[in-house]
Amino acid sequence: MPQNTRKKVPKGSVSIEDFQGRLRLRWRYQGKRYALSIGLPDSKINRQVAQKQATVIELDIASASVARVLADAIP
Repeated sequence: MPQNTRKKVPKGSVSIEDFQGRLRLRWRYQGKRYALSIGLPDSKINRQVAQKQATVIELDIASASVARVLADAIP
């Protein structure tokens, strides 16, 4: 039986994933799913860049800055 390698992240968290060779951030907010493509190839340094952006989004979610969260997700 294959194991599921994906794990759920805690509420209000942003996950970083490799999607088609590029980094993408994914999160849920008020029951909706959002994704933001960073557009950088997957590497150690680019993951650090993505983590900084993920932290900004998590802080926006925690402070209920809805407009900023959605502005980042929808160009």
